[in-house]
Amino acid sequence: MKHSNPPSYDRKRAWIVTGLLLVFMLINFADKAVLGLSAAPLMDHLGLSASQYGTISSGFFLLFSIAAIVGGVVSDRMPSKWLLLGMALVWSVAQLPMLVPLGAYGFWVVLGSRIVLGTAEGPAYPVANHAAHKWFPDKDRDLASGILTIGAPLGVVLAAPGLTWIISSFGWRSAFFVMAVLGLVWAAAWARFGQDGPIEKIEPVDAERAPDLTVVASTPLPYWRILASRTWIGSVMAGFAAYWALAVLISWIPIYAQKVLGFSSAATGFVIAVPWGIMALAMITQGLVSKSLTSRGVSTRITRGVLNSVVLLICGGFVFAALVVDPVWMKVLFMSLGFGMCAVSVPIGQALCSEISPAGRNGGVLGAFAAVYSLSGIIAPMLTGRIIDASGSTGAGFDRIFAITGVILLVGGVVSGVLIHPTRDRLRIARLGSDKGPAAGSHTSAALAHD
Repeated sequence: MKHSNPPSYDRKRAWIVTGLLLVFMLINFADKAVLGLSAAPLMDHLGLSASQYGTISSGFFLLFSIAAIVGGVVSDRMPSKWLLLGMALVWSVAQLPMLVPLGAYGFWVVLGSRIVLGTAEGPAYPVANHAAHKWFPDKDRDLASGILTIGAPLGVVLAAPGLTWIISSFGWRSAFFVMAVLGLVWAAAWARFGQDGPIEKIEPVDAERAPDLTVVASTPLPYWRILASRTWIGSVMAGFAAYWALAVLISWIPIYAQKVLGFSSAATGFVIAVPWGIMALAMITQGLVSKSLTSRGVSTRITRGVLNSVVLLICGGFVFAALVVDPVWMKVLFMSLGFGMCAVSVPIGQALCSEISPAGRNGGVLGAFAAVYSLSGIIAPMLTGRIIDASGSTGAGFDRIFAITGVILLVGGVVSGVLIHPTRDRLRIARLGSDKGPAAGSHTSAALAHD
C-alpha cells in the first residue's frame, strides 16, 4: 500500500510524532510491568505456583515474535499510523478479562489475556521505530531510537510507584483498568496528531567512508540476504542477551524485592523504579554519545558495535557482583546497574538494522530483529519459575537465575563485538541489491578498503 501525498519534512512535526511515540512506548512497557507489580496478590488470589506464574509471564511472548515479523513486513506496505492505532486499541481490549472475577479458570483467563496483549505489542517497538525513522536521517536515528526506548524505563519508573499504590489501595484488578484507559486515551491522541514522515529510503552511504559509491537498488533485495549479515546477527545476539535480563526484570524482580530482599509491597514500587531509572539515563547517554561521535566522523562500528559490546560486558559483571555482596543496598545497586544498563543494546540494534537496510526493507528487518531477540522473553520468565520451584528456596532460585543472566550478558557482549561491522555489511548489501557491473564492483572494493 503506497503512501499518498506524503508530508514535506517538518522538524517540529517530527518531534511531535516522536513525543507521541515515546508515550506509546511508555504505555507499552507499563502494560508489560503491571503483571509483575501485581504478581504477589495475583498469585495468592489464584493459588499459582512459581512455575505457573512463569508460564503466564512467558505467555506474553508466545506470539510476540511472529507478530513482530508480520507487523514489520506490513509496515513496509501500509502507513504506520493505522498499524499503531490498531495496536493501541487491542492493548486496551486485552486488559478487560482481568477486570471480572476469574473463578476456577483464572490461570487460563490470565494466560489468554497476556497472549493477546503480547501479540498486539509484538510489532510495537519495530513499527514505532520505523515510524520515527521516516522523520529522521540516519545520523539522527540513534537519538530517535534512544528516545523511543526511554519509554520502556519511563513507563515503569512512572507506573511502578503509582500502580503499586493503586494495587494496595484498590486491589490488583484496578491496575489493569488504569492501563486500559491509558491505552484508549493515547489512541485518541494518535488518531488526531499521528502522521507518517516523508523519509522513505535509507540515505546513501557517507561519501567520506565510501567514496565514489552510489547505492541504488534495482530490485528488492530478499530479506534473508540482510538477515544473514554479520552485523544483523551480532545485533540480534546482543538484543537477545539484553532482553533476557529485561524479561527477568519485568516478571520476577518485583517478587525478588519482596520475598528475598524483604521490602514491603509499597516500598517495592520505588525499588523497582531504580533499575528502570538507570536504564533511562543509560539510553539518553548512549544516544547523545553515539550522535556526537558519529557527527565527528567516528565509525559506527565504534559508536554502535564496540559500545554495544562493552556495555553488555560491564552489565554481566554487575549481575555477578550482585550475587556476592551482602548489604541489601549494594545488591539493589549492582542488580539495577546490571539489569538496567544492558537495555541500550536494543536501540543500538534498531539503529544498526536501519543502517544496513536498503530501501523498502527497513520495516521487515526491524521486525525480524525484534522477533528473534524477544525469544528470550519466552524462555527467561518460564525458566526462572521452574528454577525457583526446583531450588528449594526462592533465594537459591534467584541466585541461579542471576548467574545464568550474567553469563548470557557476557556471551552477548563478546559475540556482538566480534560480528558487528555495519559499514562493511551495508556496502555488501548495497552491492547485492544494485546493478552488478565492473564499475560498481570496483567502487565497492575501494570503499571497503577505505573503511
